[in-house]
Amino acid sequence: MLRSGVPYELAGLVYFGLYLIMSRRRNAARYSTRSKLLTLIAAIALVAAVPLGYGDKSLAIVGMFGLAALALLSTLLDRRAA
Repeated sequence: MLRSGVPYELAGLVYFGLYLIMSRRRNAARYSTRSKLLTLIAAIALVAAVPLGYGDKSLAIVGMFGLAALALLSTLLDRRAA
């Protein structure tokens, strides 16, 4: 199941949910455009793991987790700055 990329797709859906929460009117000022953009790109990359067959490619997995970590780090930095 891990090789098919389904867990990555589920993680991408969670990141997309986080993006939607960050984009709501009351939370929009709290997060920077950088954080929103990184979160959206990470969500797209994680969801794309299934149709593009990235589940068994090591470099693609590292790239997806790198994007996810950057998005999370940027979000945490925004939360601390507020």
